[in-house]
Amino acid sequence: MPEVIFEDKLRNLLIRRRSTYDAAFLALLKRTIWGSGGIRYTINNLTEILSRIKHPHFLSLEENGQLIGALTLIHKTNRLGGKDYPAFYAYGLAIETTERGKGYGTLLSGQALNYGLSRLQERGIYYGYVEAANTRSLRTLQKVGRKSLGQYHSLLVSRLWPKDQVGVQKLEGSQRQRLVQLLDEQYAKHSLTDFEQSIKTEDYYVVMHGGEIVAGLQCERNHLTIKHLPGASGVLLLKILPHIPLVRQLFPKGNYHFLTLGNIYIREGNERDLFNLIEAVLAKHQLNFGMIYLDRRSPIHQRLKKAGKFGIINALVTVPVHVMASLKGFSAREIAEIHRQPLLMSMLDPV
Repeated sequence: MPEVIFEDKLRNLLIRRRSTYDAAFLALLKRTIWGSGGIRYTINNLTEILSRIKHPHFLSLEENGQLIGALTLIHKTNRLGGKDYPAFYAYGLAIETTERGKGYGTLLSGQALNYGLSRLQERGIYYGYVEAANTRSLRTLQKVGRKSLGQYHSLLVSRLWPKDQVGVQKLEGSQRQRLVQLLDEQYAKHSLTDFEQSIKTEDYYVVMHGGEIVAGLQCERNHLTIKHLPGASGVLLLKILPHIPLVRQLFPKGNYHFLTLGNIYIREGNERDLFNLIEAVLAKHQLNFGMIYLDRRSPIHQRLKKAGKFGIINALVTVPVHVMASLKGFSAREIAEIHRQPLLMSMLDPV
């Protein structure tokens, strides 16, 4: 049953929470052009993205019974400072184009934050991601009291003709707990980890040496249409390279099918195995590039940058993303410690 979490009778406004979404909710997300000051794009696989969400809370802003805004919350658990806490991740704030500039984005963001914080018990975190160039959305979230915990930066691995690799295999169910242990050890000094929840064996691939996992990653297919990319890189990617025969399959006129890669494990010294694994997974999915988001403060980011050959797209595109958060029940000292730690993007968090 829908739950009314906010009502303004003078303006005939309601915010309803549902555990399922309807056709109007999906249609609003589909016609939304995401981003503002930097890259702008539409998301073409929203049905798949929403179906992957565990424990969703779909929030609908209605005026006179008509949908004018949408936001999705994901109820989960995240690790902060070595301990697990309840969390809400906020995804996909969308306001109908004709209703923008009226404060509805701030209203929906603020009421969603109040709703989430009220359900976090004594301590927890409410957070979401916003591209650094999307100044409009950043201002909206700052108005309701959310602050940046840090940034992720994109790493894009592209292969014109990816080849499958010997020794790459899917994670077996019997190996899952060992993998969680390895990831917990590798990211022990990171915040926002959630491996016990986010590892999906059907989407996880590994390289084994001597019966031990030496490299691993999780992948999800995504599909965007890029509408605008500023600067010389945008001209090159959207107007020039799609017409060059040898490379145009990488740049299909702004229509990008790719893999999001995360929950990455690399045993020290096996960075080459990880890049072979990425190429193999691209080949298995018949795609040409994958995207990784990492905090530049993370030793894993530094190891990949030092060891990897990423390909042409990585040199042309970088998409920094703020982690905009509100922490409940933490002392100033604890918050300062969380700010000092590198962050890790979860595979449960759609971007």
